[in-house]
Amino acid sequence: MFSNIELFYGLVETFVKDKYDKNGVIEERDIDDEINQFKSMPMFNGEITEEHIKQVKNEITSKMSIRLDLGTLLKVDYKYEKWFLSKKSELDMKYWERYKKYLLKDKKFSPVVVNTMDDMLDTLTDLLGDPSIDGEFQRRGLIVGDVQSGKTSNYTGLICKAADAGYKAIVLLTGTIEKLRKQTQMRIDEGFVGMDSAAMIKQNEDNVVGAGAYDSSIHPMVLTSTMNDFKIQTARSLGFDLKSINQPVIFVVKKNVASLKNLNKWLKTFNKAGEESINQSLLLVDDESDNASVNTNPEDRNPTSINKQIRDLLNLFNKSSYVGFTATPFANIFIDPDTNDSMLKEDLFPKDYIYSLNAPTNYIGARDIFREDGKYFGMLEIIDEESIQECLPINHKNYDTIEYIPSDLKKAICTFLVANVIRDLRGDNKAHRSMLINVSRFTNIQEQVNILVNSYLKDVQSAVKVFGGLEKDKALKNEYIYDLYNAYNSYYKECGFDWENIQCNLHKSIAPVTTVVVNQRSNKSLDYEEYETTGLRVIAIGGLSLSRGLTLEGLMVSYLYRNSKMYDTLMQMGRWFGYRKNYEDLCKIWMTEESITWYEHISEATDELRNEIKKYENSGYTPKDFGLRVRSDINTLLVTARNKMRTASFQEISVSLSGEVIETPSIYEDKSKNINNKAAVDNLLISLKNIDKKPIKPGKSYVYYKNVDKKYILELLNNIEIPLANTFFDVNSIVEFIDGYKGKELEKWDVGFVSGKSERKYNIEDEEIHLIERAFSLENGNKIIRMNGKHNRIGSAGEGKIGLSKEEVNRVHDMHEKEYNGEKKSISQKFYFNSISRNPLLLIYMVDLGNCKPSETEQSKKVKEKYEREDIPLVGFGIGIPSLQHAESKYIRYTTNKIDQMLRSERFYDIGDEE
Repeated sequence: MFSNIELFYGLVETFVKDKYDKNGVIEERDIDDEINQFKSMPMFNGEITEEHIKQVKNEITSKMSIRLDLGTLLKVDYKYEKWFLSKKSELDMKYWERYKKYLLKDKKFSPVVVNTMDDMLDTLTDLLGDPSIDGEFQRRGLIVGDVQSGKTSNYTGLICKAADAGYKAIVLLTGTIEKLRKQTQMRIDEGFVGMDSAAMIKQNEDNVVGAGAYDSSIHPMVLTSTMNDFKIQTARSLGFDLKSINQPVIFVVKKNVASLKNLNKWLKTFNKAGEESINQSLLLVDDESDNASVNTNPEDRNPTSINKQIRDLLNLFNKSSYVGFTATPFANIFIDPDTNDSMLKEDLFPKDYIYSLNAPTNYIGARDIFREDGKYFGMLEIIDEESIQECLPINHKNYDTIEYIPSDLKKAICTFLVANVIRDLRGDNKAHRSMLINVSRFTNIQEQVNILVNSYLKDVQSAVKVFGGLEKDKALKNEYIYDLYNAYNSYYKECGFDWENIQCNLHKSIAPVTTVVVNQRSNKSLDYEEYETTGLRVIAIGGLSLSRGLTLEGLMVSYLYRNSKMYDTLMQMGRWFGYRKNYEDLCKIWMTEESITWYEHISEATDELRNEIKKYENSGYTPKDFGLRVRSDINTLLVTARNKMRTASFQEISVSLSGEVIETPSIYEDKSKNINNKAAVDNLLISLKNIDKKPIKPGKSYVYYKNVDKKYILELLNNIEIPLANTFFDVNSIVEFIDGYKGKELEKWDVGFVSGKSERKYNIEDEEIHLIERAFSLENGNKIIRMNGKHNRIGSAGEGKIGLSKEEVNRVHDMHEKEYNGEKKSISQKFYFNSISRNPLLLIYMVDLGNCKPSETEQSKKVKEKYEREDIPLVGFGIGIPSLQHAESKYIRYTTNKIDQMLRSERFYDIGDEE
């Protein structure tokens, strides 16, 4: 947009927002009225075209349509008295009001989102404790958000409201890395301080930044800066203590023992004044509170140094409120709630409240990317593990040498470069654009990767400069131009721009692209601020520094090849979560098939934990009254580091099978067990033939039987052998569930045989099916054959329709379309069971082994040849249960916290007493 068009847009948006503030709702005609009013003004005469009007209208409509729902609060102790709302009318709320303007005008937040944030932050401020009371308090809370969802905006808003309410000392703890602390300090300068902290400490004038532009008359004291963490000499040179000033004081401190010791020493020396505690209020906001803050030492040893310093800091004040912020709360819920040392007193367990934040509707999170029916599932691309293992083994060392980068990393780089061109052609010229490469935790490896990536980038840039202006056919003879064309052809053919248009703009768009290593040893910083007017275009290569907290602005392409097996570490590596306005269709993520499976599982486990929190929302319980548990079915994954789970326990816990789909992606390699399972299926078919049941074959993809008595299902289940690796498919629990269910919905079953594309066949009376082909891997000492598709599944979503009539299938489709407002989303297998009344379904898969993943081995070839030679199909199973009126249970593996363990043991004890 030209400057006059930007002015036009700003005027229309301002007046539309005013109408929203008055009415609480915006209709299309309100936007039209404002557009018509301003386009006739002389200053815009002849310059505002219909295309501009359409663009402005779409932009405002999009922004106003973004919604943010209030989060979930676990009800605090009934003895706790609410205080903030009753006092709000007496407070100026200056810090919040100018921050609100900053969010709306500078950060372009939707007014709907900001208004909801306002209400939510009122609730959170109320939970902190009243800083004006004469008494004492020690509050402990936890706020759970999504990765890259805007937690910084939320805790900055909370800091603003706490300062308005009278909190005197505010400490914001960042991660353990100075780069992250500086980034956080910069954001606090913009959102809360309103001035450049480095210039402010040097007492320079004309240093207003961010929110300060909307009211520079107020600002807190700041004793840290974008240049330095807390230093005692800096604080002493300013010559004040907390009692002598009226405004709040803020410290942005990384979780470093020396920094925290210095802060505690200064507070004790210059502010305690001989009293037992400082008679002031402290708000301690702990960003990424699951990282470094948690005590990981055994109970018989002193707490870890950082944990001890944080608890020391809280105990220095007679009124202190600790608020942990994290997207991965697993370590926090495993803190021992009973720890209460005589010196350090209580630990950081969130005894008073847990608040689960919701993300705005324009947020792209794990559930959107890694679920089978996720809106952005198409972002995912699979790394060629065989190729990357040759140049960079997953278990490499810091001193290893890398001689080249794999071809799919080159393709990812070319994808990023082409995406830059598309964004320029869309008019988004000044925005930051980033690519992430995270393939090693070792700095030496990162630097080698940077050299190789930079070399490839320079070759591409040189080729574009020389050959980019040639005709298409001539240009494509150059290998680097062809690499770019291949990336375009693979992902962006439908972007709205043809290749000729892309090619002639390549040089201008990709010449500014550079690479940078992001780690502790790197001298070159990832400084977006230096490129605020032009936009930084960067390929960022790193490990730990890219894995937690650090934001990559305008992240479009990610290449992740790391072997962490902890929920929290993996989720924090996901820098690609967040907001991708106007370029979400350009984003791509390369990772291994196994990682995709892990992320899907972790996403589900995280959502389940948040649902557990929601379940107790209106129960009257505090976090100390009920147990929390984290689903942990994949044995190769850890919920968090073992030393953060000192009080955790692993338990099999019953949950409902109602509306669930379960299957057996893992099959025994043992030939006798597979012969046994095939015999069980053969016997089922003989039984059905004896009672004159006829198979139905509506097409080529499956054969099924209708209304089979459940006794035949139970007979089959009792005779098959299923590996324990199929955590969800515990045969004994399933049989107990079906046999013991009191309702009538499980009396009659449908039985389906899925047909595939193998040349091998299996006969069902007069009908036949082709075996399905599945890629596989060998596990557990080659004793288990695991079906190794993208999601570790043996079946697929469409098989949920087996047993349904055409009318029933159409009804499911209509209900799905209605539920998702006509959005074109694939129908999940579970939806076929949750949406209509139907028979339960037993699915039987006769499997022919396909390719071995990740690569063929001598053992995998022998296994494949054995089953082909002896013509024995592997047999897998799936079960779909409709929604039931009297739901019973199956067993799922969970990692439970100490409170949950105690409650479960108490329930068991109570039952024993009754008997």
